[in-house]
Amino acid sequence: MKRMLMVIIAVSAIAIGAESGHDLFQKALVLERTEGNLPEAIKLYRRIVERHSSDRMLAAKALMQMAQCQERLGHADARKSYEQLLRQYADQNEVATEARARLAALERAGGLSHPSGITLRKVWEGRGEFEGSPSPDGRHFSFHDWETGDLAVRDLVTGQNRRLTNKGSWNKGYWKDSEFAASSVISGDGGQIAYAWHNKEKFYELRVVGIDGSNPRTVYRDKEFGYSLEPWQWTADGKQILTALWRREPDETRIALIPAAGGPARILPTRAKSPWDPSLSPDGRFLVYDSPTREGVGVSGFEIFLLFLEGGQEVPLVRLPYGGWYPFWMPDGKKVLFISGRTGSWGFWAIDVVEGKPQGIPRLLKDGVGRGVRPNGFTRQGAFYYSTNTSIADVYVTELDPAEGKMLRQPAPPAPRLVDSNSAPSWSPDGRYLAYYRGGSAYNEEPTTLVILSVETGEVRDVPVKLEPYLVHVHWFPDGKSILVGAWESSKHDSIGFYRVDIQTGDCRLVLSSPGPGIGHAELSPDGKTLFFFSLDEPKLRGGITSRDVESGKERELARVPYLAGTGWARLAASPDGRYLTFRSPVDEAQWTALRLLPAKGGELRELCRFPQSETEDFTELVWTPDGRNVLIVRRTGKDGIPELWRIPIAGGEPQRTGLSAESMGIVAPHPDGRRIAFDTGSPRGSPNELWVLENFLPALKSAR
Repeated sequence: MKRMLMVIIAVSAIAIGAESGHDLFQKALVLERTEGNLPEAIKLYRRIVERHSSDRMLAAKALMQMAQCQERLGHADARKSYEQLLRQYADQNEVATEARARLAALERAGGLSHPSGITLRKVWEGRGEFEGSPSPDGRHFSFHDWETGDLAVRDLVTGQNRRLTNKGSWNKGYWKDSEFAASSVISGDGGQIAYAWHNKEKFYELRVVGIDGSNPRTVYRDKEFGYSLEPWQWTADGKQILTALWRREPDETRIALIPAAGGPARILPTRAKSPWDPSLSPDGRFLVYDSPTREGVGVSGFEIFLLFLEGGQEVPLVRLPYGGWYPFWMPDGKKVLFISGRTGSWGFWAIDVVEGKPQGIPRLLKDGVGRGVRPNGFTRQGAFYYSTNTSIADVYVTELDPAEGKMLRQPAPPAPRLVDSNSAPSWSPDGRYLAYYRGGSAYNEEPTTLVILSVETGEVRDVPVKLEPYLVHVHWFPDGKSILVGAWESSKHDSIGFYRVDIQTGDCRLVLSSPGPGIGHAELSPDGKTLFFFSLDEPKLRGGITSRDVESGKERELARVPYLAGTGWARLAASPDGRYLTFRSPVDEAQWTALRLLPAKGGELRELCRFPQSETEDFTELVWTPDGRNVLIVRRTGKDGIPELWRIPIAGGEPQRTGLSAESMGIVAPHPDGRRIAFDTGSPRGSPNELWVLENFLPALKSAR
């Protein structure tokens, strides 16, 4: 018996010793990626490093995987493992490059937190909205490459981007180019990406491609429901893609399941208006989504609903007055995460759900997570990725030399209170006050408010207007007591009216109802008696410039001008003496933009100058200087395409640079003194965004319960 036992022990020892390092590595990968058992995976990776160091490539890979597991668990040892790899296996170039990248990322993020709590780490800064998702293993992230318009994937370890489509570059400019990618989501097995593609026919279709770029195909295209399209999630079996669809006429949104192999969409029976941002429960039984709800003029919010996919029963999950949006099922299927600003800043909240019914009240998980927050999804290990927008929209004031047209001093905010999400500045006729909008941005928690700033005292006063402003130009009437503003006429946001608002009482009177589709601007004459606006005959791509008497409502067409869908004419601008109007419109099949002059009572058009269409396509700004000698226009010039303010002499001559430039410069307002000038900066083209990850999120949540 003793001899037999010794033989068994000896045979077992031989068998254990015979297990190769590569076998151990595969077992460790299964523990890490399939079972999510990171502590046991770390033990196997460490055994490989200790027992198979002669296989330098294998040992380096094992150290890399071990360090990544330690990093996900929040272990400070991750840094030591990366450093060990660089000391002992620097000759393994590919793995060593990854280790250097991870060490640099840890340095930027300020290191690792203790595993007993949630760790927050910034993993990427970039341009454009991060409307993508992490891969299940947390290695990759799908996104829309702002530089080219292609679908791309980022390696979150090495920091390398790889394009999966080959559109190449913006040939005609953003939104006018024939094709480009939009939102995307990676499949549960990490092998495929579903993404929205804006096609040559000017609508969105749903496409699928392998994460390595293989087997690209279109799985759904419907022009009627292609005004907007967003894939949100793959079903657990990988056979269907949860997608939000929008058709413009009539205005209607739907949530659908679309076969990944192609085929008709299955529309889900949501009953709330304008459903969007859907998420399927892990067991596939329930759907959550948000929908805008409006209670009274100027008050808006989002509510979250839950739909039973079998039976179609629908129940409210999160209601006003606080509301929430971007609902997202947590991996355990027992909680729904969502975003809310109920504390005064954006934060992640969760509500328990049992058998499709909400339990208790929502509780705060993480507050102050940034602006413009968008959830991107969970990895298999429970890490939660989300993105934020870091752009700032504000009002600034500078000075221009009236004679030379050159900037005299650096722009600065006109008041300390002007911090973020301020727009559309306009000086009062006497120059003592500055009107502007505050709030109204997706990246700011405040509702839109019309405010008046006293330049002399610095006092800022909100105007109690009961409208939901449309953020276009503000025009003062000559009395200095009332203002013309544009505002939504209905909760559907399908028409814009122009109202005369008393700046003391907030009382408003409709002056002009929506003049036509796509028209968001009306110009007020200096004497306050006439409105000028564009009307549109869309099928013929022609439009009219119309004048309207403010008191009588009598209208007269002044001219017919060309129009380019998606570009328009920008704004009309009236001269200080009220005798002329200027506007820009496309010429030569939209290769050029002409700046034109039109008598305010009608007559012959005159072209002042023209620019390449690409230099003015994104900008609507056009305004006269107070002396009536020049027109100011915003152009995008130079290699970087930063917007610049140019001065165009009315009497003729070459356009002149003012020296004023700012990324995403928008509305420009000259002061009556002819020197000071106010302008706003909105969200820049390809605005800056950050990708963040919450790790040790689910264990911390479980322990908190």
